[in-house]
Amino acid sequence: MAKQKKTPQFGQLPPQFDFFLNPYTDARFTQCPKCDGKTKQRKLPLFIHVFPMQPLALNKTCRYCPACELLIAHKDQLDQLIATICVQFNSDANAENYFVVGTIDRKNWAEGKKFGSTDELQAVVHDFKRHLEFKPAVYIRSK
Repeated sequence: MAKQKKTPQFGQLPPQFDFFLNPYTDARFTQCPKCDGKTKQRKLPLFIHVFPMQPLALNKTCRYCPACELLIAHKDQLDQLIATICVQFNSDANAENYFVVGTIDRKNWAEGKKFGSTDELQAVVHDFKRHLEFKPAVYIRSK
């Protein structure tokens, strides 16, 4: 059963997708943890807040269940990408301390627009409906 985390809404666009940041390196969730259906891959721009105050839009391939509208990103992959970006830009942001807020429409992401204020940024972000947590299924071999 999934646990839900309630978060305040950041973006001004309607929320999209339930979201699960998968911390398990040995479980890739090729089947949906909600409905047990087969997941697909979907690439979309994720809006990530890297602490202390570094917004980041990252076009990332995630697992996606169209039936449940569940988006799954793998934490180990995001950790590595964010750390690389922080090093490249000499950022003082903590690459291990981030929160995936939601998605950005592809058009806005592709424009690569620089946002002068938080209000301009909020205008293009879709928050996630819910942040969920799952545990992978445990399979026991029979003798």
